[in-house]
Amino acid sequence: MMPRLGEGGAPPALPIGTLLMGALALLVGAAALLLNTDTLTAGVNSPTMVALVHTFTLGFVGLIFAGTLQQLPAVMFVTKLAWPGLGYVTTPALLLGSAAVIVGFASGFHPTWLQVGAVLTSLAWILLLAQLLATALKRPPKDAGSQALILSVVFLTFTVVAGFLLASARTSPGVAQAVGYPVRLHLTLGIFGAFLLGIVGSGQKLLSMFALSKGGAQWRVRAAMLLITAALVVESTEAFARVSLGPLALLLLAGGALMQLLEVAAIHRRRLRKKLEAPIQRYVLAHAFMPLAGLLVLLDQPRAAAAAFLVGFVGLAVSGMLVKITSFLVWTAVFANARSGGVWGGAPLLRDLLRDELEPVTTWALAGGALGLCITFVTGLPASATLTVLLLLVGAASQLAQVAHVVITTVRAGRSLNRPAPAAPVRSAVMPELGPETSAEEAP
Repeated sequence: MMPRLGEGGAPPALPIGTLLMGALALLVGAAALLLNTDTLTAGVNSPTMVALVHTFTLGFVGLIFAGTLQQLPAVMFVTKLAWPGLGYVTTPALLLGSAAVIVGFASGFHPTWLQVGAVLTSLAWILLLAQLLATALKRPPKDAGSQALILSVVFLTFTVVAGFLLASARTSPGVAQAVGYPVRLHLTLGIFGAFLLGIVGSGQKLLSMFALSKGGAQWRVRAAMLLITAALVVESTEAFARVSLGPLALLLLAGGALMQLLEVAAIHRRRLRKKLEAPIQRYVLAHAFMPLAGLLVLLDQPRAAAAAFLVGFVGLAVSGMLVKITSFLVWTAVFANARSGGVWGGAPLLRDLLRDELEPVTTWALAGGALGLCITFVTGLPASATLTVLLLLVGAASQLAQVAHVVITTVRAGRSLNRPAPAAPVRSAVMPELGPETSAEEAP
């Protein structure tokens, strides 16, 4: 039986704190963009724009991914996390390294800041990859979702190491001559190899849990892994062998994205929970931005396509899972009894931890902001840029308010309850690992 989220992983404060820092990073990035709205209508390679992109990728998505890796592998691999205290090293390294990279870009591609940041983030992700592999070796996963998660962390580690090479190439002629300046490979590794495969792997498992959708074929996830990996091989060949293979990489990436769309549709069709919770609805809605990104590529709008995929798809998918995972982790830390498998009497259901009015604000503000980015990059209208930034700021603030509310409310609820003898484990008849999530009135 799969353990509940929060069992067998790192000390709860580590992933919860990292997830909160990730949510804060998105708000900081949106606030910085509000002070530099004209960046959206300026050149794509401006220092401010590159700094903001890395605030999103390293600060928001990267930190949430890292926090999730402190708990999710134990659940997906059905084992205990290797070196559970490693987060005390990797989290500060990621925070400091990401901040240094962002400052380095914002200050005009300052080489020292970039190199220091690249070293710290590379070290952190190498350690996280080693932790994930050590955990997997305890009980090698056979399901496609777990294998896709491992592969995504491999590619994410390659991404940050490629970032180190990019930083070194700016100041070292020898490095530049040896490896060139593979910006496109760096972007493809991060957006598709790390983020898309990470969502394919972890999302497949988590969406099935949260939607009460058990079983199903795994060929779509395996096909996505193969197609995306093949695309990255093609990109690497073009970058280092200096040969052109035409649109082959793009076609392979499109195939991988299609497999994810088909997998989410299949999970949604066989779900037993009739109405998905708001954060999970946001995760599902995120996938609507993938066809939009493809359409923008066909219309020769690469900036808008990148915004649709990165901010629309990746951003909304990560945001939805952020709220659900935070709820599970905090609930388990406060109310679950790890030794007996029981829970405190009077413990609330997970859905009661959320402020319902914040969820539509987060969903539609972030979705509107992502769509606004696409429109701004296509039209270059200053008014569109201003509205876009305001929407992103509201969505980021609402998201941070929600996860902070979950943490604070749950801790307060725990303190207000007496600690009775553990009750019998609260289990779901359909998905036992969901425990606190399931109640009688939710049964299909």
